[in-house]
Amino acid sequence: MTSPQNPEITALLRRMAHSMAKGAPKGWQRASISAHADRHGAGGHGAVNTLANGRSRPGPMRTPEYLTRILELDDTGADELTIELVVYPDGRFEAMTSRAIVRQPGGAPGEAGHVYVLRPDVRPPDAGDLQAGPTDPTQAGDPQESVRLLSAYLREREEIFERGPGLQTLPVPRSADEIGYAERELGVPLPDDLRALYAVADGDGGDDGLRLIDRHIWLDLPQVVSLHHADHWWASGNTWKDHRLGSVLSDGMPRPTVRLSADRRGWIVFAQSTGGDFLAVDMDPAEGGRPGQVIRVGTHHDDGPVYVADSVTELLRLHLAALERGDYRCDVAAEDGELRIETGLPRRHVDTACRDTADAGSDGADAAARAPVHHAYVTCGAELAPLAGHRTLAAVTVRQAETAEAISLAPLRDCPRLYGLDLSRAKVRDIELLAAIPGLRYLSMREEQWHELAEYAGQPSGLAAAVLADASSPGTLAAWAASLDGDGDDIRSYTGRLPDHA
Repeated sequence: MTSPQNPEITALLRRMAHSMAKGAPKGWQRASISAHADRHGAGGHGAVNTLANGRSRPGPMRTPEYLTRILELDDTGADELTIELVVYPDGRFEAMTSRAIVRQPGGAPGEAGHVYVLRPDVRPPDAGDLQAGPTDPTQAGDPQESVRLLSAYLREREEIFERGPGLQTLPVPRSADEIGYAERELGVPLPDDLRALYAVADGDGGDDGLRLIDRHIWLDLPQVVSLHHADHWWASGNTWKDHRLGSVLSDGMPRPTVRLSADRRGWIVFAQSTGGDFLAVDMDPAEGGRPGQVIRVGTHHDDGPVYVADSVTELLRLHLAALERGDYRCDVAAEDGELRIETGLPRRHVDTACRDTADAGSDGADAAARAPVHHAYVTCGAELAPLAGHRTLAAVTVRQAETAEAISLAPLRDCPRLYGLDLSRAKVRDIELLAAIPGLRYLSMREEQWHELAEYAGQPSGLAAAVLADASSPGTLAAWAASLDGDGDDIRSYTGRLPDHA
């Protein structure tokens, strides 16, 4: 059930529809806009004009100020609003607004479905939780070596800046009791080498200090604890609205060193750059990593963390080596001096990869059964039988040709970690079995499949995000959403007609 129309919003949508019709090319059959508005403004795709031959032609977004005004008038109290609008040559227009429905990320009109978030309190699974822990659980850092390297590094800096002994310019060290208290507050132990460094100095003094790590402030222990428990804004995008099946990240190593997470409790930030990036020690590494390794997270790494060094000890070693070979730039005239060091540390972003994705096509079925895959991509005429009972399988995408035989979902009932299915390009002969997959949280299907599921089994009880892959109109989208949620109080459906003179 959708809520009644707001007359003021209807008038704004009519003006938008008029603008779209006025700018449409000759021979157009419909013009559509998929947009969104929030407190920061409005955006989305410009008008897409569908021609009689089935082809489409893009158009501009002519009236973004109307989108912002619609958000202001919407009485659902939404911080953000999706707005879908279609106008036809005979003057008819229809629209839908919703705070819980968004177009799938990365998809243009006609190329992607719409996600309806049914349970915003349920978060998508963390891919890092699916990965095995480190093969070598020992730390690569050395406490005594880290202290020795810090002393040598300070001496090199003193020579560059022609200053006297430098250790006394650092903040006073922390006692063993203070360090132990900080670790209890963190809930995670510091790596041995970083703990030893805090017993020498409590950071580097911040903005007015030495900035020992290249263009980063080495934080004092109270700052480390405070930041660990603060809202990590750089990792806030793990929502169903942003989620895509199979969007597995890799750090580019033969075996992953860092877990594929946006954020983890075992990542302890200890240094901060002026540009919004952070260095953290990773006490919860992936298979190829080691506890205490250094990673980079923050503003410029929203695709995931970047592996930096196997330890804080190695980080210092690289800094010292850079000074010794002259790979730095120094501004002694700057306040407190500025030192830019070319340490050779990796600065690349995490690369998108498919190393955790198995192709379960006709040549890949046996491999899918053996490998510890997280996402199975089923193609051609393959069956799902090789995936039966798979222990690590989390998501399955099926892409079939029109001539392929319908598949059975029975093999997926006993996959303990399966949470996501994309069946939007599949033929399924027992769609009612979806209700028998207890952990199913994400489901993408065509409109006819959703109708069939409702007829035979009803909506899976734990579903958190539903995707309609082929919404033909805003009215279709609104009706589908209302069928999934009997309340539907956040859905507004609008219809109208342009004046004859328009």
